[in-house]
Formats: sequence, structure tokens, C-alpha cells
Amino acid sequence: MATAPEQSTGEIRFLDDESHQYFDREARRLMNMSGAELIRRYDAGEFEAELDGPQHRALAKLVMLLPFGR
Repeated sequence: MATAPEQSTGEIRFLDDESHQYFDREARRLMNMSGAELIRRYDAGEFEAELDGPQHRALAKLVMLLPFGR
């Protein structure tokens, strides 16, 4: 038997500290650097990852998560 989907309360929940912590954990796990360092280096254009290489995939994931880190 399928369960009913969870109902939303329509309430907005901001995740400032939690989202920054999540981004920092992922940056450390995927790129071995803090989230703040990754943002600084990304903004400075320091990354030149080989297309489809392991660093490129990690960086692509983190670029999508940048709003959580800023």
C-alpha cells in the first residue's frame, strides 16, 4: 500500500547556518578544502579541471551548491 505524500505547511524555512555547514562539508569531502577557500579560489578563476575528469565532476557539483555556501 502506498503512503500519502507529506503535506506542506507553506512555511518557508531558511537554512543559513545549516546550508553553509553542508557546503563546507561537501567542499572538504570532494576537494579537500574549506567551503570559504573553494569560493575564494572559484571566484578568482583558479580552477582548470579536465573536462569529465574526477576534479571536474566534484567541482561541477560544488558549483551547483554555491548558493548554499554564499
